Amino acid sequence: MLYYYCYGGIPMKLLVHFSSRWLLYFLACSIVLLSLYTIIGERGAIHLWRLRGEKAKLDEQNYRLSKETEALRQRITRLRYDDSYLEKIAREELNLVRPGEIIYRFPPSEPRSQRSSGLSDPLSESRLSGAQEPQR
Repeated sequence: MLYYYCYGGIPMKLLVHFSSRWLLYFLACSIVLLSLYTIIGERGAIHLWRLRGEKAKLDEQNYRLSKETEALRQRITRLRYDDSYLEKIAREELNLVRPGEIIYRFPPSEPRSQRSSGLSDPLSESRLSGAQEPQR
């Protein structure tokens, strides 16, 4: 039994009596609750795991963007100092031609998946037959 001593030195009994078993239960519950909070809590282990995954994604994106930036810097350098590259880009993107040149434009080729299924198409048959004819 716990006693509490007043100013007068007279012992008084406390109304609450804790046994060692209740103290053990209280400590066990406290440990369980603290460990749950450490794992599930706002800044717990699960949150840390999610942050590590997000960091890995951001590192990958940062690496990809740095490679893209480096490629763009190389292109800028070539555009500034390489006249043949500048001429090539101007011809491709702006459709510029030299005087006296004739430009031939061909339709884009079909993807391979459409080539095999396009055999029943009459247009593809005429293309095939035209490609098989010998040139004169």
